[in-house]
Amino acid sequence: MRRRTALAVILIFAVSSTGYAQSRCGGGFNLTVGCTGIGFGDSDRINGLRFNWSDGDLDVVNGVNITFWRPKRRVRGTINGLALGLAPAAERLHGISLGLAVMPRDYSAGLAVGVLAGVAEGSMYGINVGGLALVTQGRMEGINFGGLALVGQGSIRGLNVGGLSVVSQEGLGGVSASLLANVSQGPMWGVNVAGLANVSQAGMRGLNVGGLAVVAQGAMLGVNFGGLAAVSQEGLTGINAGGLAVVAQGPIQGVTVGGLAAVAQHEVRGFTVGGLAVVSDRDISGLTVSLGAVDAGDNVRGVTVGGLWKVEADHIRGLAVAGAYTKSWRLNGMAVAVYNDVRRQNGLTIGIYNRTHNLHGVQIGLLNYAGNNPPGRRWFPLVNWH
Repeated sequence: MRRRTALAVILIFAVSSTGYAQSRCGGGFNLTVGCTGIGFGDSDRINGLRFNWSDGDLDVVNGVNITFWRPKRRVRGTINGLALGLAPAAERLHGISLGLAVMPRDYSAGLAVGVLAGVAEGSMYGINVGGLALVTQGRMEGINFGGLALVGQGSIRGLNVGGLSVVSQEGLGGVSASLLANVSQGPMWGVNVAGLANVSQAGMRGLNVGGLAVVAQGAMLGVNFGGLAAVSQEGLTGINAGGLAVVAQGPIQGVTVGGLAAVAQHEVRGFTVGGLAVVSDRDISGLTVSLGAVDAGDNVRGVTVGGLWKVEADHIRGLAVAGAYTKSWRLNGMAVAVYNDVRRQNGLTIGIYNRTHNLHGVQIGLLNYAGNNPPGRRWFPLVNWH
């Protein structure tokens, strides 16, 4: 009799506890005490293990959530722990998320692996892997890998690898690599390597390498290399190289090598090499070398070599050497070429024919003309002076 009474009490307690858990934990069939245990179906809250065909009324799962089908509607809630299924989804995913697709609505933090894709309405933090692609309307931060692409409407930061491309509407930071292109509407900083091109609608900082081109609407700072060209709408500073050309609407500063040309609308400073030409609308200063021409709108300063053709500027200061001719309104220093045409010369010219209207120095050549000399010495062979 006592045993029967004790068993009845235990059964009543178990039934009342289960009923309380079901009412407190939401729908589904739950083998829980205080929402701790095992839940089957669309339970709201479970601490432990939860199985469901398709999530919909999820609130909080602390433990393991296994869902077999994609969400039947816009999912909410938080999963803390392990989320497994065809398409693990929640408002927030904390921990490890594994499936054909991983779909956090607000954000995921931890390890998220989608065999096909990771798709987030919000952000993804931690280690994020999409077999084909990772796509987020927020940010990606951490280690991010997409078999074909990484695409973020927010910034992408960390180690970012997209099989074909990495695309961000806000910015790329860290190490970004792709076979085709890294593209950002915001700034790019860190190490950016792309088989074809790095393109930023803002600026670039760090190591930027594009198989064909590196292009920025903002300034580029650091080491910038484009197989064909490095192009900036503002300026280039650092080590800048383009297989064909380095082009900037702003200044170019540092060590610059353009296979055919280095061209700036502002000044060029440092050590600059242009295969055929180095051109600036303003000043060129430092050590400047071209097999063809060096042409400055204002001043040329330092050591300037115009190879087989010319050095031309309003004002040449320093040493200018050209195969064909040098031309300037004013020279302070030394010019060496077949023909030196200087309006006002302060210094030395060496060539076959040297011509100036106002000489304050020495001309050495087969024929020399100095307009401010006395009539008998305006034209003089070998050496002329004033």
